[in-house]
Amino acid sequence: MTSYVRVTPDQLPAGQTALLLFVHDGELCAGVLKHGLDGSLERLVPDNPSPSDLILGICRMMADMPADADLFVVLEPLAYWPEPFPLLHRL
Repeated sequence: MTSYVRVTPDQLPAGQTALLLFVHDGELCAGVLKHGLDGSLERLVPDNPSPSDLILGICRMMADMPADADLFVVLEPLAYWPEPFPLLHRL
């Protein structure tokens, strides 16, 4: 079963990807944060962020993961983990 693990960008292991939650126009939106093997961090967000990206983003990430893998989550300032979502653990 997937565990959702909150990390800061510097805690994200090299070569890993995290769900990135951020606030845009007062709405919770999602993107991806990739930590390259060279140490670089790449923030990938839609051109027109929307709250509907949140569920789609989680589903896309989970589709590419083993069933028992941790899904890393990075919360930018003002972002939050919605209460109805599964428990968010800390690294």
